[in-house]
Amino acid sequence: MVINIDDKTFFYQETARTIVESILELFNRGIKRFESYEQWDYHVPISDPEEAYCYFNWDFEVVRADTDKSDFKYSFFGSAGRDCHDEPSITVSIVIPKGRHQTKIVLDYAELFDVVVHEIHHLAQNIDNNHYERNNDHQGKLAYLLDPYEIEAFHIGIRAHAALSNRTFDEIAEKYIRETWTEGSQDQINLIINTWKSTTFPVFKQNQY
Repeated sequence: MVINIDDKTFFYQETARTIVESILELFNRGIKRFESYEQWDYHVPISDPEEAYCYFNWDFEVVRADTDKSDFKYSFFGSAGRDCHDEPSITVSIVIPKGRHQTKIVLDYAELFDVVVHEIHHLAQNIDNNHYERNNDHQGKLAYLLDPYEIEAFHIGIRAHAALSNRTFDEIAEKYIRETWTEGSQDQINLIINTWKSTTFPVFKQNQY
């Protein structure tokens, strides 16, 4: 399959849907950890071309948080890279409050899709074998949010989130930034959103050749 990255309707639908639906089913059954793998049918490599990986591993875990925030329902964290077996992998962690029954928590489909797609895009960037220069002069959280690799992943995740919900790109992006970086000024938030929206995916495109 071809990754039509410049097509605003593309967000790894075929691959991500299977993973998202599996995680939702497992979570609703009270499963706290699960590992599996998924075919990588796209045309770009996700590791050294000599390794010729045609699959990647994925796993999810439920993590309990000790919090007294009454409005905290859950949160997602993701990662991508090599796993303990040195194979391409993504992980989705679902953080829920201590004492709350897992099966009574309803996860948002579009939000989970966002996280899974974000991490899949890091595989498509081939982050272990991509030498695109980061060239980021910012510090702290701002440096992370404006990292060239993350800019693309945030864009594609939010693209999916917006397509699967009744929310706009800007609305989703601003809510995420405000929730995860309370110190950010409005000017900084606007800079991040505009940078995410306008990416031409240079990191990914370097991995095509």
